[in-house]
Order: sequence, then C-alpha cells, then structure tokens
Amino acid sequence: MKIAVIPNLDKRDADTYTREILAFLQENGAETLMHEKHRGQYEHVTFCKNHAALAESCDLIVAVGGDGTIIHTAKHASVAGKPILGVNLGRLGFLAGVEKDELHKLEALFTGDYRVRRLMMLSVTVHSVKGDTTYRALNDAVVSGAQSRIYDFGFSVDGSKLYKFRADGLILATPAGSTAYSLSAGGPVVDPESECVIFTPICPHALFNRSTLFCADKTITVSTDSDYSGEVYLTIDGGAPIRIHKTDTVSVSRSTYYTELIQTDERNFYDIVDSKFMQSRN
Repeated sequence: MKIAVIPNLDKRDADTYTREILAFLQENGAETLMHEKHRGQYEHVTFCKNHAALAESCDLIVAVGGDGTIIHTAKHASVAGKPILGVNLGRLGFLAGVEKDELHKLEALFTGDYRVRRLMMLSVTVHSVKGDTTYRALNDAVVSGAQSRIYDFGFSVDGSKLYKFRADGLILATPAGSTAYSLSAGGPVVDPESECVIFTPICPHALFNRSTLFCADKTITVSTDSDYSGEVYLTIDGGAPIRIHKTDTVSVSRSTYYTELIQTDERNFYDIVDSKFMQSRN
C-alpha cells in the first residue's frame, strides 16, 4: 500500500506527529510518499515533485494539520479520486477523522475498518473579458469588498432575473463548509453528506435577509456591476484573494469532483458537531 503524508509543519508539534505517523505506517508495511520539499527532512520516504503527482501515485492520503490542510489536499485528491484521512492538530477540525491523541486508529487503514464520506464540492467560474477561469471549493466561495463598507450585488439562479441586495459581501458554501465562515455569518449547520448550495449574506443592509439553501443542481450567478467604488475580491476556501472587476460575473454550481474523507469510528455528524462546539466553549 502506498500512503502519501501531507503535513502542515506550521502547526505546533506537527513535525513530531508527522514522524510518529510515518514510523507507524512504515512499520505496518506501507510505502510512504511525501512532497519533494521535505527531502532531507524525513527518511525512508519516496518523494514526488508536486502535490498532483503525489495524489496520483498513492492509494490514499494522510493530511496532518487541521481543516485547512485537508481542504488544500482535497484540491488534488479529488481529481485523482483518492480518499483523505485527516489527523487534527488544531482546535476544531470538523473534517478530520483522527485526533492527535488517536494515532492508534491509523491501524484501520490496513484492516479496512473504516468508511468513506463523499463530500460535494463547488465549481466556481469567474467570467471576465479575458475569458473564463474555474476553481474548485470544498468549503466556500466568498465575494466581498476590500474595505469595511457596503456594496451592491446582483444575484440570479439558473438565469432568473437579477435580484439586487446590499451587504458587506456574500458566502456560497457547501454543506461541508456550513460550519465555517457561513456559520459565523448566521448560516445554518448542514449535514456535510447532503448536497445543496448555501447562500449567506455578510452583514446585509436589510431587516429580513437570511441564509438560503439552494438545490445542488442550480447555478448561482453573482455580479458586482453597480456603481460602487472600491475593490471586490473572490476568495476560494480562504485562499489568496482574486480581484473581481465591475464587468465580471461569478457563477457557482456543483462540481463534478468530490472529496472523499476517511472516518475511522462510528461517530455521526451530529456527534462531531456537539463535541467540537463543546471544545470551542472551553
């Protein structure tokens, strides 16, 4: 079995846990693979030139860090069709299948005693005068201004008439992303294995603007073509901001790719939500 290990070494004690994980996998007969940038840092490892090659070469991936590490890994794992086991080194880690004090559960990778959760992703396309550019999101796509001010946005569903609203921005999230920024902005908690698109306005300038769930088969289009001053950006899964110009539109729909996450125990989503929220209150 070939197992890729992708650590976020910016996390506290990540190197220590990564070494422990590599040792456990190797002792159980797995060939371990890592990104080329870790050459010279870890031993008895096969190195790959980039994350795409890493995902293509392995049978499954162990992502060591937090939800951000899993989300980054999902960009390549989803294309290669490889499942991810997340080892949580952070605080919440809604997407992780193993906590840092549960590394013995890695044994399930060799016994097959685990299940795979299949999570919907979003296809996010920016339409501009220079052409179309498409991105994938596991959590969300956020359109917002660079300054703390209200902007006018246009919003349509499957080519419907353009609805106008005023807000600091908007979030289009997957069910997996419902417990991230969307939740902080007042959106609902949605079972990550369901399929829908969650629209949540950010600080809307209206009394009755609420988060709305749309069928996953819908295509939602957003524009910022009003007479605003200031810069507007698109952010995919918390990544680098992408400038959205006045004549651009952003369309969001269900991606053809899915993220597959390995779960090593029988906890359901509501057990996870309860335990994670309890941790955040401590």
